[in-house]
Amino acid sequence: MLCSRRRALRLLGAAGATAATAGCLSPGSLDAYALLGDDLDLSSIGRPYLWPDPTDIDAVTRVDFATEAKASYLSELFDTGELTVRQWPLVGRDAWGTETRPRPTFLERDGTFYEVRVADERLLERERWHFALDRLEENPPDDAAVAQPPFDLSEQDGRVLDAALDAVYAGHDGFLGDPEFDELQTVEFHHGLDAEASALVPSPPFEFVEYEDEFFWAVAERRTVEVPEWTYAISEIADRRSRFTEHARAAIVERDLESDGLSSGARGVVDDAIAEDPRRYEEGAPPSDELSEVLDALGIAGDLEPIESYDDRVDFRNVVVEYEAGIYRFDLILSP
Repeated sequence: MLCSRRRALRLLGAAGATAATAGCLSPGSLDAYALLGDDLDLSSIGRPYLWPDPTDIDAVTRVDFATEAKASYLSELFDTGELTVRQWPLVGRDAWGTETRPRPTFLERDGTFYEVRVADERLLERERWHFALDRLEENPPDDAAVAQPPFDLSEQDGRVLDAALDAVYAGHDGFLGDPEFDELQTVEFHHGLDAEASALVPSPPFEFVEYEDEFFWAVAERRTVEVPEWTYAISEIADRRSRFTEHARAAIVERDLESDGLSSGARGVVDDAIAEDPRRYEEGAPPSDELSEVLDALGIAGDLEPIESYDDRVDFRNVVVEYEAGIYRFDLILSP
């Protein structure tokens, strides 16, 4: 099922949406249409399709769920064949223009391989406490309560405070710099955190935090939020890796460009996109007949709008195809 970008942001949260749509190239470095290709080895299926340990999948929250909680979810999924859970995206999604689409996802337990799919999804409204840090331009008053490392907090509250510091610089991939957002970036006390046991809400024990020569104002507030809830279902595939690999490969590879009978010009576009240097094909708007032919063969053209209808960069991610006896993964990036 396709999911709108706005809905994806609400379902996946800021961190998930960034991961789903981020690329190595900034829009300013590309022409209007950029087709990127890369060879894909499916002789052994691994991430992001097969998760040997699904507890490695992060919840769509700034503070991840405990590993024990995820393990309990998985036990229910394998025991009953179905699981309903909030804020844990067991099935990944790829950016698809202004929408997203699910990615083939597989699990393995005790030598048996399974495919997992989204059977249902919905958004719930919940009242939850939030904690945040707001960076100050000036030093706080001399008589203010200022917390400094090492912080005298519980393990849970320490994780929340660390996440609040990271949230100030959200969008910078861990590197400090100017904040990405003007609005306050909060850390939600989700159902896996105990707000009643926290010293940070409703009233933090300090007014300000000093960290790496900067000062932050501590904020606690109650908010109404939309919480994504997914129902997952699994089906057994095989108890032998060779059979699993065959099944997974068929699910991952969407098209055979050889059977589509591409023209010589269109083949030139594909060849440029998968060439070692620079591994992309670019051109300005409007797209040429050759590029349009390739996008049709990749299954992108049907969902592609005229470039002037987009306000910001959009991506079509992870189209996996066969071409000249190889397996390749393609991304299309549009930069209005």
